[in-house]
Amino acid sequence: AVLCRSECAAADVSTELLESGPPLIIAAPGLEKMGKDLAKKLGSASQDIAAVDWDSFPSGDPNIRFRWQDVQGQHVVFLFDTVDRSKLFEQLALLQQLQGFPLPDSDDSPRKWKTYAQEGRYTWGRAHRITVVLPWYRPCQMERTSRWEALEDGAWTNGAPEGRWLDIPFAQSLAALLSAPAPQPPGKGPALAFDSRPLEPLWRPPVTLFFVELHEEAPVRSAVAGSTVSVRMERFVPFFLSKFGDQKSYPGRAQLFVLFPDHGAYLRYFASVKEVLRLEDDHVLYIKKSRVGDQIKQEQKLYFQKPSGEDERRHFKRGQHVLIIDDFTNSGSTLFGAVSLVRSLITSESGQPLTAEEQREALPVSIFVSHLVAGYQEFTVAKIRQKLHDLGPSCRFYTTDSIPSTTQHLADEPQAEVLSIADFLLDHVR
Repeated sequence: AVLCRSECAAADVSTELLESGPPLIIAAPGLEKMGKDLAKKLGSASQDIAAVDWDSFPSGDPNIRFRWQDVQGQHVVFLFDTVDRSKLFEQLALLQQLQGFPLPDSDDSPRKWKTYAQEGRYTWGRAHRITVVLPWYRPCQMERTSRWEALEDGAWTNGAPEGRWLDIPFAQSLAALLSAPAPQPPGKGPALAFDSRPLEPLWRPPVTLFFVELHEEAPVRSAVAGSTVSVRMERFVPFFLSKFGDQKSYPGRAQLFVLFPDHGAYLRYFASVKEVLRLEDDHVLYIKKSRVGDQIKQEQKLYFQKPSGEDERRHFKRGQHVLIIDDFTNSGSTLFGAVSLVRSLITSESGQPLTAEEQREALPVSIFVSHLVAGYQEFTVAKIRQKLHDLGPSCRFYTTDSIPSTTQHLADEPQAEVLSIADFLLDHVR
């Protein structure tokens, strides 16, 4: 058998050298800019993220290729896109190949690469380790099974205790697919491996699923329990709070209030607000809301916790600043409803209500969401922009580029700022 010994030797040597250098960045279609930004910030010799050719046949069936020399022995950081579901299968297939792939012996070329497997004339390659970064996890809201019942008007309700229908927890389903074991070496098995890791028993590179600001963490963790895949779930909010506190326009802890549009978000982020911004407890607020089916009801009151229990904030003073934080938004209605609520609680020095214009000038408001979902529609982003304009220039909107297909429509918006996920990832994927 003719084996590319020089290729094997070169790859084996590079394994030892490259593991201490920057990782290889692979970006799914739609995340290329994020991949190039991350590669540049990590100090890669070149910002080439073209190790994968996301090709397809004329039929539309996938025909993907990857440059095996770039993958072998490397720490691979795979930016995995869950927004464009048309590429979901392709990404899952590539993830499995990164964990182990056959390189056919060169002498099988005349036979169209049809005999190497059954004769064992191939070399086994694999990454050194794999970090799958999911900037946004699209099925995150479908994290549990609920009982549903159809109503006479065709709508559905999950408020029926004896509901006869169950929905599917897609957040758990996709997590299980991401952690599924890769195929075994084909046919007779490889003659040797590119690295010094064992073939018997077969060594697999460790895989980490890295979620950014995941809406519900526990269900996803449970879905991968028992697999060899590890899970990291990192919050972007503390990173943003640090950036916000470093701004020249930062109003100071005495003037700042942080507001969460529901109690769940308050519980998730309260400790981060206290640690990063050092606000007093009565400056960390929340709104109560309830959901039945697709309907959300938001109380028109602001609450905070103190040692003796729950209390209510009933007014703001001119010159104070409110920062509203949530993990994602579909329409922005909850966030903008919160803006209207806090501005309605500011009065003049004489105690008289202010006009809408006076409210806008008296109480600056900032909004931050980690993920701008916006229904994945440009017209929804346009509506959000219009609402920002309606709220006046003292209302600022911050988000991340975790969903580039929506945030690209904020590029020229003076009242909005899009923060780079690549900056956040730097210390996590080196």
